[in-house]
Parts: sequence; C-alpha cells; structure tokens
Amino acid sequence: MRQYFEPTDYAHLYREKNSGIYYARVDSRQGGRKTIRRSLKTKDINEAIAKMAAFLQEMGTNTPTIGNISWYVAVDTYIAQQKMRPNLKPRALESALLFAEHARKLVEQDVAAEAITGNMCRLWWTKKAQSCSPRTANGALGAVRKIFAMLRDSGYVVSDPTAKLERLSLKPTEFFIPGKEEFVRIVEEIRRAPLLRKYREKSLDSPAADMVAFLAYSGLRIEEARRLVWGDIGKDSISVPAIKHAVKRRILYINPALRDVIERMKKTNNKLTATSPVFVIENPRKALTNACVRLGLPHVRVHDLRHFFATTCIEQGVDIPTVAKWLGHQDGGALAMRVYGHLRDEHSKEQASRLRF
Repeated sequence: MRQYFEPTDYAHLYREKNSGIYYARVDSRQGGRKTIRRSLKTKDINEAIAKMAAFLQEMGTNTPTIGNISWYVAVDTYIAQQKMRPNLKPRALESALLFAEHARKLVEQDVAAEAITGNMCRLWWTKKAQSCSPRTANGALGAVRKIFAMLRDSGYVVSDPTAKLERLSLKPTEFFIPGKEEFVRIVEEIRRAPLLRKYREKSLDSPAADMVAFLAYSGLRIEEARRLVWGDIGKDSISVPAIKHAVKRRILYINPALRDVIERMKKTNNKLTATSPVFVIENPRKALTNACVRLGLPHVRVHDLRHFFATTCIEQGVDIPTVAKWLGHQDGGALAMRVYGHLRDEHSKEQASRLRF
C-alpha cells in the first residue's frame, strides 16, 4: 500500500495517513543532500513530539521542533521537553506540567505566539494573581517565560511580552526547629513505637529512629540518604552521592553524634556489605509526624531535620560558608545566609555581650 504523509503543526513531524503513525523527517547534508525519514512507532502526538526531539538531537540538527508559532503548539512542545528531562523527579515533573497548563490559559483561544501582546499578558497575570497562591502564580509565570524563551531562541518571536511583569512576593516559609532536648525526646518516642513485623523479624532496631537521627546529625537530604550504601561510609567521613545540581560527590566528615548513630546501626545488623543500602526504609515521615503528635510538639518535617543540623552548627560557631559546604550548597553560602543569617546575627550579639575589656 502506498504511503501518504501529511504535515503536522510541528516541523519535521509527519503523519502517515493510512496507519496514523507519526514519522520524523530531516534533510541531511552529510555525504550529499538526502532526506532521512524514521518511523516514531506511535500514534500519540505527545509521544511523537518527544521521540522526534530525540531524533533531531541524534541527527545533530539545530532546527527547532516548532514549525508553527501557535501558542498551544508551543505549550505542547514545552510539555514534551519537560517529559524528556533526565533525572527530573516525579513531583518536579508534576509541578512543571501543572504550571504549563496554567501557561496554556494565557489565551482563551489558540493564537499565534507572535500575536500575544504585553497587555494580554498583564490581564492574564492580574487574574492569575487573584485566583492562585503566590507560589502557583509565580510558577505559571515562569513557565510562560520559558516558553517565550524557547520561541525566541528558535526565531519565532522577537521579545518576551511578560518582561515587565513582576513576580509576587512570597511569605517566608515557617518551620519548627526542635531544641536539642526536644529532638532527643522525638527519637526516643519513635524507638518506643511498636516495630513493624517485617523489621521485628529481622531483629532490627527502629529503622525510622535511626534515619531521623542520621539526617539530623548529618544534614543530608532525604534523597542523598536513600542512595547511601555502607561502602560510602568510611572511618572518618562519608562520601555523599551527587544529586540535584551537584556534579560530583562531596565529603562529609563524621561528627561524634553521627558516629554514635552509625555504630548503633552496625550493631543491629550483622549482614552488612559494601553494596548494602544504609537504610531499609524510604522515608521516616510518618513515624516522625506521629511522634510529634504523641509528644504534643509542633509538626516537624523530614526536611526540618536538615534545618536542625544547620542551626546547631551555626549556634556553635561554625561559619556559614563551612555549613553551606557541609549541606552541599553550590553557591558559597548565599542560600544559607538568606535562611540562617538571622541566627548568625543572634549568635554574634550573644558573643559580643560576653566581651570584657
């Protein structure tokens, strides 16, 4: 049967009329000009866009994937790019897709992206600021700007009509950092809770209590802790797996409190190998929450254990650049200064009151 290829709204993307299967097509100049066509083996447009982008990258072409400057087409292409991003966590992808759908509603009906004006964007931003939380509204604005940047890089629009819009201010996130005595009570309360049967049969001490204490005394992110194996833990230091924006592992030196936790964990499990995961649970969130409820304490998130570590370090006189390095920040302490700078000021004030001349 003869094949008939219909063009789509996307450059290089065609649909075979009889089968409905999408094909990618690009002109190659290597070894003489010739057309290369490849079946994408799908009838789903979103999957086809993603596969086409990979095909174009393989062919080494810089030709943009957008053939039509329709706003909805641009949003669909942006969504396909987000789905292709490696190492993007499920929740981050979910947020990116949500913001993209907010961006789609920049116009009520599909129009050419170059026809979108600054006034249209201001009206959309006013409604969005009134109907959404500041965090959601800012995320939607960020998605719109990324889409216009994509279009601008491809040569389909000259400028970003949202350039003069100002992001909404966010209220600082309030979190509860337990004191040292409160934290000890939390860990002890978790240990007193009945163990799940599968852990009791393995003669394991409370894995949730161990993980909570380890996170609080190391400052590790939950994902870093999940990836730890016993081979990463040395005599005096821990080789922390690289996640987020890190390009290589970092070294974290073991403090006395963290060493006690590690030794306790080793004693409760005799079958450890270098490739064995350090933790047998994914997240101690439920155990941590329940312990706070039973003790009548404010809610403590798992990420607050990282704040507990940083706060304790600063209160004991460790400088912020060093704390930032231990936390794995890549900015030399700028983020830590914004989050914990008031603690350094309080510590400095206290130390100054002790001076005697």
